[in-house]
Amino acid sequence: MRSVVPVLALLTCILAAPPSNAHSRSQSFSHWHIEDQAIDFDFAVDTRRVTQLAQLYEQTNDLSELLKQHLRETVFVYQGSEHCALRSLEALGTGRSVITVTGRFFCPNLIAENDVRASVLAFQAVSPTHIHIARIDDSGVVSEYVVREGRSSFSLQADRPANDVWGFITTGFMHVMSGLDHLVFLLALALVANRPRTAIFCVTGFTIGHSLALAAATLGWVEPNVRLIEAMIGFTIAVTALEAGVHHGLNRRKALLAFSALTLFVALIPIANSQTVIAIGIALALYAYATGRLSESQARTLLPLITTAFGLVHGAGFAGGLKEATLFRSEILMPLLGFNIGVELAQLCALAVFFSLPW
Repeated sequence: MRSVVPVLALLTCILAAPPSNAHSRSQSFSHWHIEDQAIDFDFAVDTRRVTQLAQLYEQTNDLSELLKQHLRETVFVYQGSEHCALRSLEALGTGRSVITVTGRFFCPNLIAENDVRASVLAFQAVSPTHIHIARIDDSGVVSEYVVREGRSSFSLQADRPANDVWGFITTGFMHVMSGLDHLVFLLALALVANRPRTAIFCVTGFTIGHSLALAAATLGWVEPNVRLIEAMIGFTIAVTALEAGVHHGLNRRKALLAFSALTLFVALIPIANSQTVIAIGIALALYAYATGRLSESQARTLLPLITTAFGLVHGAGFAGGLKEATLFRSEILMPLLGFNIGVELAQLCALAVFFSLPW
């Protein structure tokens, strides 16, 4: 049984890696501003997510109109038991990767005198794991909330700044548990590490790398190339799975040298017409070649450092959807801390399950 597990991990990696958007979580963002009886909001979402709405509506040619139609049916504001009217909804423009829509709700009474709540159900019908991050500015008092299926409403009033830390922790937890690519990576890592203590060091390094990449992207220090990052995520999964196979009988040098040659071939075929893609492909091939020349003990010694580097790649993949949103750039600490606590808890839970299985 023990010898079969690495083979299954490798096969799962092959099946999990090709959908390049596997690590790009379904997510959207909104910014709400309150004044007297009016509530203005901006709603931003990845263009690829909007294309998913085609399964719900007949009109699919204009993505901005498609998103507007969906928001009319899934975003509501209530003042007590009364609906606030949606007075306007306009597309601010379609960027290369993000569509932004702005709108205005008008409530029957002054907002300061009555409880006002928003309900955001957008994209939950096409993606049950979709998360929405809302930022509310109520007369200079800023709050942030995480919205997901079963937790879709939030208050638009605040006496003091609030961060939905628990919401970000659960988002980080589900980010790992709902991602097949991440779970496969952890399984392969557990097989390579062989001992719980080594695996814990590795996943902690992974979380550190994940945090650094996410912080750099949301602060605007780097701008991830989403397609390139997603290809690199597949590479990290495949390399880790190969290491698992090596630990369970594969010839280390032959396996990684063959993978190096395959990576180089893919980078140089005509489809890869970007100089950046070719350069990254060559770099990854050289990495696989270099690690293929290490002994098994040397590779295991370097494993925490390598998984930290892989964490940078995976973090950049998740941050790809955040780079167009300015939601966290001024107040990044608590959301980032909560999210990565959730990531670490999920990784430890997954490892506990893997190491408890009788193989």
